Amino acid sequence: MASKGHEKSTSADAPAMHKQRCDSGRNGSNRDYPCASPRGQSPTAPDHSEPKQPGNIQDLLEYRLDKSSTPKNKSAATKSRSPVESVLTKEDVKKILSGAPHFLLEKGKHGRWYPQVIFPWDEQNPVVQHLWDRKPLPHASFTLSTLHAHLPVPDDWAVKGGVPIQIYDWRRTDATNRATFDVGIFEVPNMLSNNGKEPGTVGFRHFLELSVADAVRYTGPEEPRPPPYLRRVSNLPATEAFDLMGGYDRPYSQCQSGAVYDRHQLICDGPRAWKRIGVRDISLQALVQRLDHLRQFRQDMLREGSTKTILDIETPYQLHDSLHTRFLYPHPPPADILPGHPHSIKSQIKTLCIVLNTPGAWINFSLPEWRFRAGQVLWEASLHGDGDCLEPGSSGDRLPREDLTTSGIERKWLMIQMLLSAELLLRLDAFVRVGMLHDPHGGHITILELHQFDKLREGKVNWDLIVVRRFLDSLDITWASSESKAPSDASRSPSSPNKSPEKGRHFPFMETLTRRKSSPAASLQSAWDCQLSSSHVRQQLEGLYVFAENIGWPNIDALKTAMNLKLGDAENPILPALVVDDRGVEPISSGTSLGKEDMYTRNPCRRRVKLHSSGDPQSKTLGWVSRTWLSGFVIPGEGVSHLLMATLLENDAEALGQLGPIANLYGGFVYGERSWWSKACIVGRVLSSAAGARTCMGWISSDMLPRDKTTQEVLERGWFELPVEQVPQVSSKPRIKQGARLTMESSPLGVGDITAEAFTIPKEEAESSATSNRQVRLLGLSVNGVRSPCDNGKTIAPADEATMSFSIDEAEGAGGAITVSFALKYNVRFISAHECRVPLGVASRNHVDREQVEKQEPTKPQESKWTRLPSHPLHRSYSYNYIPLASLPNTSAPQPMRSSQDDEAPPTPEIIIIDARGNRAKETD
Repeated sequence: MASKGHEKSTSADAPAMHKQRCDSGRNGSNRDYPCASPRGQSPTAPDHSEPKQPGNIQDLLEYRLDKSSTPKNKSAATKSRSPVESVLTKEDVKKILSGAPHFLLEKGKHGRWYPQVIFPWDEQNPVVQHLWDRKPLPHASFTLSTLHAHLPVPDDWAVKGGVPIQIYDWRRTDATNRATFDVGIFEVPNMLSNNGKEPGTVGFRHFLELSVADAVRYTGPEEPRPPPYLRRVSNLPATEAFDLMGGYDRPYSQCQSGAVYDRHQLICDGPRAWKRIGVRDISLQALVQRLDHLRQFRQDMLREGSTKTILDIETPYQLHDSLHTRFLYPHPPPADILPGHPHSIKSQIKTLCIVLNTPGAWINFSLPEWRFRAGQVLWEASLHGDGDCLEPGSSGDRLPREDLTTSGIERKWLMIQMLLSAELLLRLDAFVRVGMLHDPHGGHITILELHQFDKLREGKVNWDLIVVRRFLDSLDITWASSESKAPSDASRSPSSPNKSPEKGRHFPFMETLTRRKSSPAASLQSAWDCQLSSSHVRQQLEGLYVFAENIGWPNIDALKTAMNLKLGDAENPILPALVVDDRGVEPISSGTSLGKEDMYTRNPCRRRVKLHSSGDPQSKTLGWVSRTWLSGFVIPGEGVSHLLMATLLENDAEALGQLGPIANLYGGFVYGERSWWSKACIVGRVLSSAAGARTCMGWISSDMLPRDKTTQEVLERGWFELPVEQVPQVSSKPRIKQGARLTMESSPLGVGDITAEAFTIPKEEAESSATSNRQVRLLGLSVNGVRSPCDNGKTIAPADEATMSFSIDEAEGAGGAITVSFALKYNVRFISAHECRVPLGVASRNHVDREQVEKQEPTKPQESKWTRLPSHPLHRSYSYNYIPLASLPNTSAPQPMRSSQDDEAPPTPEIIIIDARGNRAKETD
């Protein structure tokens, strides 16, 4: 909490970006930390017998070189080296390994490890800053997928066709630069390296984090349960039971009572239940006004790049009174959350953390499912029963369905969550800016208090801060008065300021839900009267078109026409307001389709969502998925790829007509004489390298259509769900938690002596004439056990297995062919090779005389042929087996073998190298 992050940066900040833990804010503030040389903390030294270990990776490497190139005495050196063995100095090693990437893990907070790639001996070389194992982000809007620091993406930047471009001057002139509170968390896995340089691959960072991904770490919501003390009330004496129950309804009494709330029941129970967690019955007018005020203040503060904080416009006492008279209840005795400072900023911070951390009461954005579906609550008006959203029956008989629909109560509850998160965010920012660990308005913060704050924020509340930043950065918040209810006015000018309605009387909860608009005072009695618009629609729309062009979406002109119809002028598109009629808001979609179990499933081949389908190609309505993407309210993580594809489908009437409204974003579908696959699906990852494939942001399209394996019939339409098994692991401990082992086993220095004889230049094995003439062709993709899609292909068809078939045949005239089929059974991930730079050094062969070594006389090469190194030398401790591609069908799978370094270490699989160069069919094979 004491550290500082940065909202924006320029390329000049790049060398130190690894030190920053920053929120990305809007598009231009996202940065890409290049492969500069961080002096991060080393997990451990390689030699565990040494009493003292280096403090960082640079010292670790120097220590290793010193130990290997500087013997303890001359006799030891003489005995350990052969007469022809070349002595390599530290400078020699640095030259021949210049430009070689080093892989390591940097340890962070909360037991987390962060994969890093560095070039320790090329710190001053700007070229290494552009050595990546991933593709550059194709468009500025796609930077919303990550919280990791990276170079700003220019507004007019677009990579089309999926071709990586070497970037030497990445600038953004309008980026702001201001330090703000560092939340200290990132999306896991790292979305910057989700798109490796080779098709279908991921980068080193992304791959290592898959085993500890958010989807693995956060398993789902807790089951609701009452406070533990309620279970023993019946066994207590009457007076004790009365006293115990007397405090049940007090403000904040249930925040830390051990209870886990049912969010739906809490919402429907109304203000009496809200009071128990400290939340007042907040008027919508006060809610909207305060959110808009905080949004405008934050935007002005960031735009100016000033040191101004919320304390410059409101004193701690004003902030306290505002918070505890309009939004939260006063504290019951004892009033001090932090003794002695009841009105201090740190006391308010702790109160907000406690309220937001109440188990089950709020949407939990640490769950990746909610990061994708946040927009559903904001824009889906009907009671849909899609996922973990408020649905008919949630409130029992207390509140009728129509009242729940027209009141927008779930939307209001999310906006309250955003308001409290915004209040916390600006207080944390002020706390950091004013004095780091010193609060001039409330005394010093102690180490114990700091630990308590971190514990309260960990997980759920940290993600509240991330989400509210995106909320404030992306959305403009206004409300419609009774005079501006006309759809034409609302849709054309959603961002224009409206006159604030005059203050109305307080209504009881049930009357608040059912009372409709009869005067300006009552115009905010429904949460649907609050309009959420965005100033980022044009950039988000351009990003959608770049995505569509890169994956080869059919009939893009028709898509653009449909979007122009819904958003207006192509040069100034506007997110239309929700349509309001006499009964309330026109539902975006209706009907029950998916359940809570679908939302929280851990099935690696299934992630279903119901898309908006109006049935009218001329419809001007937008679904919640489209609104989420076009507004820019995109929360970091894999959801960006889901939103892009779902937005395409929602606004292509022909596609929805053929495929239906239910999409499986972890599967694939056939449409427009092409097949389309999520990168989460093994079929998509394999097909991405085949000829005719196109990839972008987690989706792959291919001209290869699947066939039914039994009938050989081409499957021309519909969604597919293909099951996979997880790859067997050789160790129960994820590799990302084996920091020391990973550093040792991936260092170019290898394990053992560092001498000339210890290194070799890997060379290609010469293929025999019998195998060099063989050609590889991709025959096709077949699906086994597919259930025939019903309703003309508009439902998802589960299958048993997918199989890829290849033929390996002799050169023309030689005759003969071998057909090879591989079942795509396992959920395999492919890692992109990290780019390196050819070393500047040269190689020579020196015949060393033993006597010269003993006398330390200069050596003279008897025969020397100086050449530039064609590649980086490989240490002999790294063994591998080269297998020609043509021999692959007859080659058995690699077998695990024990590490020679540590008998207790997990088995290490045999390393095999297959030369698949030449054509895309070989690479796919």
